[in-house]
Amino acid sequence: MSRKRKPASLSDIAAASGYSIATVSRAISHRGSVSAVAQRTIDALVAEMDYHVTNTRQPAKSTTIAVLIPNLSNPFNSSVLEGIQNAANAHDLNVALLMVKETDTNIEYYLNMLKDANYCGVIALAALPDNQTAYQLNHEIPVVMCSEYLEDTEMSYVGINDDIAAQKATDYLTRIGRRHIALINATTNHKYAREREAGYKQALRRAQLSFEADLVLHINSIRYNLALSKVTDLLRTRTEIDAIFATSDIFAIAALEAARHLGRRVPDELSVVGFDNIFLATVVSPKLTTIKQPAYEIGHEACEILREKIARKNAPERHEVLERRCW
Repeated sequence: MSRKRKPASLSDIAAASGYSIATVSRAISHRGSVSAVAQRTIDALVAEMDYHVTNTRQPAKSTTIAVLIPNLSNPFNSSVLEGIQNAANAHDLNVALLMVKETDTNIEYYLNMLKDANYCGVIALAALPDNQTAYQLNHEIPVVMCSEYLEDTEMSYVGINDDIAAQKATDYLTRIGRRHIALINATTNHKYAREREAGYKQALRRAQLSFEADLVLHINSIRYNLALSKVTDLLRTRTEIDAIFATSDIFAIAALEAARHLGRRVPDELSVVGFDNIFLATVVSPKLTTIKQPAYEIGHEACEILREKIARKNAPERHEVLERRCW
């Protein structure tokens, strides 16, 4: 008995036709611009290769936006989501949260994630991998990047200037006389982490302090227990550290606990500056000095820009860099 042939995927059709996955997706869904030659070629391959086209033709009107989030461990995201939700409510839009990975993704990953539901737009709170993928996705469905956005992009985004914010935080520590300043940072596959590290280095140069690579920690997830272990080890081995700039309040709160555990008095012996101004930063003791990100406003503005893109097919792309406040 012969085995039933496995249905083709988008990538199978793309490989056989010689066209990109984005072009194949547009041809199959009959959305967007596709040449007559490409349409005929792809239609023939869809029939020949048994590609299942069910659910590819979406209803003309949708009121649900998808928000791509990397995880639920970072409390900062909750304030961004609140801003998105309130703006969506004001325009009778529904919000669906989609957990996505931030590594090893491509256009097919996102198209497959979105194809079985009727979304009218996407807010990417999780980082998109590169401009090409982002442009392809934006061609299929309106997209706005939120908080974490790509460098040198023409696509719409809302965020802050992370470099300048990090300079302000580090400048504060050098002004109060700190000379051995550690940086607790996320991994540099994130744009915000790269820019905050660049700002930290710039402020050290301005204060004529040497950059020491072994005073920098890169932590691959914004989780308290993970940060606590790594910061405790750093403070135990590098006793000369007299200040910490943490690029997340979760990291900063972990630093406070590490200092308490090691008997380092904050702020007398060790100064700590965080980033985000989440609720927990207001209730820890001693009170945490932190850079205040306008998280709610970032989410709210991202949704407003997306609503405009949904309503107007040719709406211009917008870049909004909001002001952050110190402490």
